[in-house]
Amino acid sequence: MTPALGLFHDPEKTFGQFLEEKWTAVCRGLGTDRRETENVLRELRDVLHPWGSRPVGTRCDPPSYISVDGFPAELSVSWKAGRPEVRILFESLGSDPTPEGSQEAGRALTRRLAGRPGTDVTRYLALEDLFTAPVVDRFRPNLWHSLAWQPGHRPHYKVYLNPQAHGADHTHAVVAEAMRRVGLEQAWEPVGRRVEELADRGHVLEFFALDLAESRSARVKVYFRHCPMPVRELDAVAALALRHDPRRAARARAVVYGRDRGIVSNDPLTCLAFREGAAGPDEANLYLRLPGNTTDDTQSAARIARLMRMEGVDPLPHAEVLRHLTADLPGDTTQLQELCSYRTTSANGPADIGLYLRFSTYTALPATG
Repeated sequence: MTPALGLFHDPEKTFGQFLEEKWTAVCRGLGTDRRETENVLRELRDVLHPWGSRPVGTRCDPPSYISVDGFPAELSVSWKAGRPEVRILFESLGSDPTPEGSQEAGRALTRRLAGRPGTDVTRYLALEDLFTAPVVDRFRPNLWHSLAWQPGHRPHYKVYLNPQAHGADHTHAVVAEAMRRVGLEQAWEPVGRRVEELADRGHVLEFFALDLAESRSARVKVYFRHCPMPVRELDAVAALALRHDPRRAARARAVVYGRDRGIVSNDPLTCLAFREGAAGPDEANLYLRLPGNTTDDTQSAARIARLMRMEGVDPLPHAEVLRHLTADLPGDTTQLQELCSYRTTSANGPADIGLYLRFSTYTALPATG
């Protein structure tokens, strides 16, 4: 089924108003404290400044790689040990309506975040030159940020970077050098020696990210996009992580995809997380894409709820988030739910399960390549 386009479109609203409304709806669904939610909204408003005051209009200029229609943000909720965390991923828009302008706006925001409690941009500054370039590919990730908030805690930030900024042929060398500069050369080694082989098998190194945090447990994360391949081949990257459970991951894939065999061709992702002192990647997060796999949001919600129950996570907050987001919309929202993420962190505890939301705001961009 073709996703309904423009379902959330309101050209008169500003980007900030639009995203604050959606953030508030998610928090209402989760039942978060109203005062806490307002405090985080003020912080969100600040990090979206100044471009958040622009009208949504009829398109984003330049279009963002974050969404299929070019909209420059997505919201997500992750249940970690059963406790929710609300996140927003966004691309800052520059005063110059070009990818280069957005890159400069992202660089400026990173520096502006430096003074916030618990935030440290030292590692980012040490490798910024590897992931920025004078000319930015219009159809690649740019410099993105995320704000994540777990009720009872202060928000924290992450930056996402394009490892192909200096050309696809330099991707693996760029990541290896970045790992060396942040002291994770040893942790990267078991993955680095296999990246060429993995690429030949269709596992493409797509994103590089790092926590902007002071803690020794701050992560560096590398994301692989999976080209069309058999379902069971999807675990090849995740299997490199120390705390990955392949048996539980296979069960999760079967629930979300509704099958455990055949070819998957809707660009799922795997993220490997690296921490100081580890002998390899610590964790693997699987991002299982729902459009092209489920027919509509009802089917997507049913599969995610089933997975949550299997892992001992209450599915009711997930249902309430969807109810609050779609309260004023027609019943056929089609594909609000874009990705379901799954990560095992312990042998006995529930997996971390995430829901990624894409708002159909503009007409889809034409396919490229």
